[in-house]
Amino acid sequence: MAEDCAQQVFIKYASIGKTGITLANATVDGAKFAKLCRESRLGIPAPDVEAIYMKVMRGKARMNYETFLLAMKEVCARKHCSMDAIFNRIAEADPLAATTKAEYVRHHDDKDTYTGVYRGGGPRNMAGSA
Repeated sequence: MAEDCAQQVFIKYASIGKTGITLANATVDGAKFAKLCRESRLGIPAPDVEAIYMKVMRGKARMNYETFLLAMKEVCARKHCSMDAIFNRIAEADPLAATTKAEYVRHHDDKDTYTGVYRGGGPRNMAGSA
């Protein structure tokens, strides 16, 4: 049960910025793996996460689900806990998009405050008109 949830979370992190991702073609890079570990609150320092990633990847660029399982076994060895405990932590994770929303700026957003040529809709290209 927890492993199924962990698979779904892995797919969510693999599909950040992409569409049509399934378990068969899901891969994560080092940054997404670190984000998954951080947001799962596994309690592993960032240098250790990078060391685990480098150890299981052995020079490859992207991690598939099988390699992810190897990395989680390494996490279990460092944390001295079971895979089920790690999978339960991962199942609670949700990829957070750290985005900001622009504030309202009167002189930019309110067209009644426009001045000059922009009050009339902006400059026009007069070349070619008779």
